[in-house]
Amino acid sequence: MEDRLRSDPYESLPERLIREAIEAGEFDNLPGAGRPIPGVGVPDDDLWWVREWLERNRAETAGG
Repeated sequence: MEDRLRSDPYESLPERLIREAIEAGEFDNLPGAGRPIPGVGVPDDDLWWVREWLERNRAETAGG
């Protein structure tokens, strides 16, 4: 199947660049790999950005 993808005349430039980066290992060992994405499974919250901003500012205030 990979041979078919490589010879696909309809492969777009972004698809080709992503495929080449994967083959070169440029996506290996990224930070956060294997960890859950924060917020997945949590109900939608319209004020998520306010809560995150408050958390960041509390951490900055407490830290220094």
